[in-house]
Amino acid sequence: MCGLAGVAYANVADRDDDLLRRLAGRLAHRGPDDEGRFDGDGATLLHRRLSILDPTTAGHQPMCSSDGSLAILHNGEIYNFLELRDQLRDLGHGFRTETDTEVMLAAYREWGLDFVSRFNGIWALALWDAAEKKLVLSRDPFGVKPLYLAERNGDVYFASEIKALLEVPGVGREPEPRALRDFLAHGLVDHSDETFYRGIRRVPAAHVVTIQRGVARQVRFWQPQAFSTDSSFKRQAADAGLIDELRQRIVNAVALQLRSDVPIGSCLSGGVDSSTIVSVAAALRDGRLNADRLHAERDRQPQLAFFAEFREPGLDEREYVDSVVAATGVELRTVTPTAADFAELLPIVLDQQDEPIGSASVVVQYSVMRLARDSGVTVLLDGQGSDELFAGYPPFLGPRLGGALRSGYLAGVARALSERPNLIPATIRYALLGARKRPAWLGGDRKPSWLGPRLATTETLHRIPEPRTDGTVLNQWLWQQLTGDGLPALLRYEDRNSMAFGLEARVPFLDLPLVEFALRLPDRLKISGNRRKVALLRAMDGIVPAPVLGRRDKIAFTPPQRRWLRELEPRLRPLGEAPVVEAEGYVRPGTLAGALRGLGRDDADGVVSWRMLVSEMWLRSRF
Repeated sequence: MCGLAGVAYANVADRDDDLLRRLAGRLAHRGPDDEGRFDGDGATLLHRRLSILDPTTAGHQPMCSSDGSLAILHNGEIYNFLELRDQLRDLGHGFRTETDTEVMLAAYREWGLDFVSRFNGIWALALWDAAEKKLVLSRDPFGVKPLYLAERNGDVYFASEIKALLEVPGVGREPEPRALRDFLAHGLVDHSDETFYRGIRRVPAAHVVTIQRGVARQVRFWQPQAFSTDSSFKRQAADAGLIDELRQRIVNAVALQLRSDVPIGSCLSGGVDSSTIVSVAAALRDGRLNADRLHAERDRQPQLAFFAEFREPGLDEREYVDSVVAATGVELRTVTPTAADFAELLPIVLDQQDEPIGSASVVVQYSVMRLARDSGVTVLLDGQGSDELFAGYPPFLGPRLGGALRSGYLAGVARALSERPNLIPATIRYALLGARKRPAWLGGDRKPSWLGPRLATTETLHRIPEPRTDGTVLNQWLWQQLTGDGLPALLRYEDRNSMAFGLEARVPFLDLPLVEFALRLPDRLKISGNRRKVALLRAMDGIVPAPVLGRRDKIAFTPPQRRWLRELEPRLRPLGEAPVVEAEGYVRPGTLAGALRGLGRDDADGVVSWRMLVSEMWLRSRF
């Protein structure tokens, strides 16, 4: 992974070398191995490199085409670059390096703006086409890798992180009230292309943005071709074949993302997601599984796994982690953060993240990333995306039953509701509304009475993407979680935490062929009775240890946040004195002091208290 920045000029005389040095300098942590710069007639490209593929000087960026007409820099990995390279060679292209970067250049030369639709990977890229005097920007289908935009006097600046754009005079000097409102009232972050900084926005995931002669255009290059329309309950003869195909797609995704020229490790908890990644990688290593792929010479299997341990009732996952370690032979490295560690790291993590965070788990993840880097690992595989693909969260039971009710499967719905009568209201709501209206658990339109005058009449940010209305109701809401209200925040947390230590985080569950297939699975292979992630559990039978597959609890990645906050409340209490969040009218006077007294409560007020605490710390550090 890397850091990239640059500018498309309205007037090339605006080029400010001191500003450009500051832009690149703010991204040094993302690329400790090398730095580069390209100046063209209309644009400057800046790069900080973390060497993953071909770590020699041949991989230096920005990389130019042989005739000098194209220059590219990117952050990420194109996992299928070897296959694309073979295809491009057959079309007459030659290659001087072993990098995916050179393949991207050739792909643009061959296919134009459609080149990104050929990629299977994670990326943010900037390409300067000198002949067209056109800047091309793009992010991968789920926005795993970040890219931000800001405009000043007609010049368009871009960077991997917001903190770099804050170096541009006049940019991001005011908070975006709508973002603060959405976070304080509903806990929403990263659900819009707008950020918490007025005038700074994200390049949309799954889009190509072009800037040419001062005109910006954006085009979506990918979305799923089809969603399943099957919300039935009864097993079908074809289900076994679907499970077999899912298993192979997971194996292929993990194998593809093991390509690297540097050491690879994996995050590991006691859940099925990370256990799947570690177990499949181990089975590939010892030959129990084989992937459908052309090239094997770059494969590296994870030998190290990293675990955050909490020996508290309801949070202790050690027995499940131990079962994976015993079955796979990976070497486990463990970190156990304390309340004191949390207090020390919270402001550091907030600074690294640039925007507010949803929970203390983000701070713990930072500790895991630090452990991985201290252990000599440069690439990490993680399990993000599985819950959103396979319906891992309890609230998805409502969409599952509501969709079945809409489709007329009355007997199956009645059986399910006889066991879970508390789901009757949600089932009816989803059956009536489908994806046309956002249910309360996804934010709704509540305006709490404690909102201050500056936010009381502020509307919510426009969410992305627009809800899909094809497919089952369950798949519509899975898509919303994948691309709008859930996963984007988790991907932002992971990117900033990993890049703080020069680590590349990869997410095999977001492999495009796997995602496309998962969204076509019938609802019964996602939720059956009270059992969620049905297809994944069946696919991993015999690969992931039985104790993990047999779990009925879902702890997720959860530290003892409530206890930590209760212990730290005396240290945090001074934040309630002359708080910025009140002085600027975001919440009513006296609200923050009361919220700080409620830190650590196990209810909705405790959640709101966390948001107010984080907002206050963020405002003080940024404004």
